[in-house]
Amino acid sequence: MDAETTKRPLRSDARASRETLLAAARELVAEDGLDSLTVVAVARRAGLNRSTAYQHFRKREDLVDAVGALCARELRARFCQQRELGEQIDFFTHHFQQNPDIARIWMFHLLHDDDAVAKPGWDEYVTALERLAESPRSQDGIDAEMLCVIGMTSALVWSLMVRQRTAGEDEARAETARFARELQRLFLHGALRPEAWPELGAELETSRD
Repeated sequence: MDAETTKRPLRSDARASRETLLAAARELVAEDGLDSLTVVAVARRAGLNRSTAYQHFRKREDLVDAVGALCARELRARFCQQRELGEQIDFFTHHFQQNPDIARIWMFHLLHDDDAVAKPGWDEYVTALERLAESPRSQDGIDAEMLCVIGMTSALVWSLMVRQRTAGEDEARAETARFARELQRLFLHGALRPEAWPELGAELETSRD
C-alpha cells in the first residue's frame, strides 16, 4: 500500500471495523495486559475475520500503538474539560478504575522504555498542575511535576489494585470513592492552602460522617 493510499479517509464500514477492533483490543488489555494482545486474538474478540483485522493492523506493534494513541487522545480530551480540583480527582480516579487498560498501557511503555505513545495526557496534566502551583490558593514551593507523579501513578496503580480487592463493580466504585477522598485530602493539606478551599474541606468533612 503506497503513502497516498494510506492517507485516504476510511470508508464508514472500514472505520466501524477499526473502532470495533480497537474496542476489543482495549477489553483484552484491561483483562490480561498488552502481552496477550495479538491481531488474531483481537479479531476473535471483535467477531471479525483475520483478514479484516490485518487490513487495519499488519502486525502486533501497529495494534499496540493504535490502542496507546486512542487512550492518549481520550485523556487529552478529558483534561481539557474544566472541573474543580476535587471533582477532577474524583473523575479521574473513577475513570482509571473503569478503564484499567490505560494503566496497563502506561506500565507497558514505561517497562519498555518507549516514549512513542507513553504517558498519554501527561503534558496536559503537568500544565494543569503548574497552573495550580502558581495560584495564590496553593502553598509556596510546590514541585508541580513531582506532584503529578504522585497523583497520576497512585491513581493508575489503584485502578489495577482495586480489581484484586473487590468482588464486583459496585464494590469497586465504593472503594474508589474512598481512595479519591484520601487523594483529595492529601492535595488539600499537602499542596493547597486549606483556608482557600473551604468547599473541598467541607465536602471531605461531609463524606467522613
